Amino acid sequence: MLRREFVKRKGTRLVAGEIPYRFAGPNIYWLGLDENVEGIDWPTPFRVQNVLDTAVMMGGNALRSHTLAASVGHPKSLMPTLRQMNEEALVKVDFALDEIAKRGLRVVIPLVCNWSYYHGGRSTFTNWRGIEDAEAFYYDRQVIEDFQWYIGQILNRTNTINGLMYKDDPSILAWELGNELNDVPADWVKEMCTYMKGIDSNHLISHGKQFEVDEDKLDIPELDIIDVHYYPPSAEQLRVDVDRVTSAGKVYMAGEYDWSSDQTSSFLQAAERNERVSGTFFWSLFGHHDQGGYVQHYDGFSVHYPGHGYSDVGLGRIQALRQHAYQLRQARIPEILITEAPFILSTDEGRIVFRGVAGSATYTLERSSKSPSGPWQPVIERQAYHNGEWQDALRVKGEKVYYRIKAVTLNGVEGPCSQPVESHAF
Repeated sequence: MLRREFVKRKGTRLVAGEIPYRFAGPNIYWLGLDENVEGIDWPTPFRVQNVLDTAVMMGGNALRSHTLAASVGHPKSLMPTLRQMNEEALVKVDFALDEIAKRGLRVVIPLVCNWSYYHGGRSTFTNWRGIEDAEAFYYDRQVIEDFQWYIGQILNRTNTINGLMYKDDPSILAWELGNELNDVPADWVKEMCTYMKGIDSNHLISHGKQFEVDEDKLDIPELDIIDVHYYPPSAEQLRVDVDRVTSAGKVYMAGEYDWSSDQTSSFLQAAERNERVSGTFFWSLFGHHDQGGYVQHYDGFSVHYPGHGYSDVGLGRIQALRQHAYQLRQARIPEILITEAPFILSTDEGRIVFRGVAGSATYTLERSSKSPSGPWQPVIERQAYHNGEWQDALRVKGEKVYYRIKAVTLNGVEGPCSQPVESHAF
């Protein structure tokens, strides 16, 4: 479902066309460049599609993703060296943006990071000019021009898949000046907003610092959205921040929050009830691994939907994220249906490894000793599959059998079976 209208600012609210627009969804920071699977590399098409499908099943209508633009200084980043763009990396972003658009999602994209992570940050720009002080990112004229050159390359990029220039892509909800840029001079923010809007008049611009409202930016006319992050989430702090931001005529969003806190429920309820909250993004979502199980990330805030491996409390909080996404925009919560089948990767010696699908809570493994048409006998019924493999305890040495797998939702609705796979005798 391709988006045809841009999200615009109407006072302190957002609209898509003439319809009020509110959003909720995940941070998926790794969509353009990943650190979680065998070193730093681009995520595979399966991983991109799987996590976006999961975001949709969770009720998300938008997401936030750092590495779709905040990606410098690594050989596989968008700009590995100063003023040298990486076409192969840009094509990966083209793919992700096209997949976002196909699902009717929108995305907020930071252009740089305050921190020096694997995908680079503002210190990367200063280091390129031989400057040790990262604060020179905001003051050194050459560094500012380097960053503006980079922004221009991103905004003027033409997507090789759908033919849209990034500045003309309605699925981009907003450009964010940077992730958690702290102690930023107001003059720098104003200059960057003016520069960007001189290139791209379609999109909104967001800015935020770590954990609090950046108050001296509230009177910059060219700035549209103030982004606040919450670790831990606080309903009372949200109310204070919303009042401060919207009383200054800006749009408010919670760009990150800790979903695992015992304060999250009251935080989400406060956001839902306050129509001046334009949107929320939890930190952060991971999908299935290409080689079976889930991609793991160990920062304490990772979500595997619908909650594999979590406690009952964690499972409930993850389900609450889905409820929040629909309630924020007053939409009906639909039943999850699985339309894809799992994919069996290996059946060596009765050890079954398979790739999961979005929305699956458990899986059922069946075997046939006759033919790929059956009859089928359950081996493992409606069990969660984390990482590793399943063992067929009924397998007899020397026996040739066939296996198939189907996914099951939390509500017990089964998806389609995988293609039968022959497992040779051992």
